[in-house]
Amino acid sequence: DVVNLLAEQPLTRQAYLPVFFPEDTGAVHGGRIPCTIGYHFIMRGDALHISYQLRSCDFVRHMRDDIYLTVRLLLWVLDRLREKDHHTWSRVKPGMYIMHVSSLHCFVNDWRTLKGK
Repeated sequence: DVVNLLAEQPLTRQAYLPVFFPEDTGAVHGGRIPCTIGYHFIMRGDALHISYQLRSCDFVRHMRDDIYLTVRLLLWVLDRLREKDHHTWSRVKPGMYIMHVSSLHCFVNDWRTLKGK
């Protein structure tokens, strides 16, 4: 849906891919909830930017993967857009990567391992 929206309206501010939904709060099923809230894509100038919102991220175990996979998602979206409309999207490059983590943390045992203690 995000790809189709951007293809139809390249300058939209509404290209948001949610991962977290209200029913994921744990109150309904009592389980763990996703750390990722969602991804916002926005084209400005000749760049497609991505803003990645997370409620929580483990610095040692997950942050590298989160960064890598978000950039790969941005590149995948750009590839799909170029397939749909090469004329418009061929000049668009990956833009800014913005990551907002409400709780970036490192557990004590992981910190000790990093420090060699």
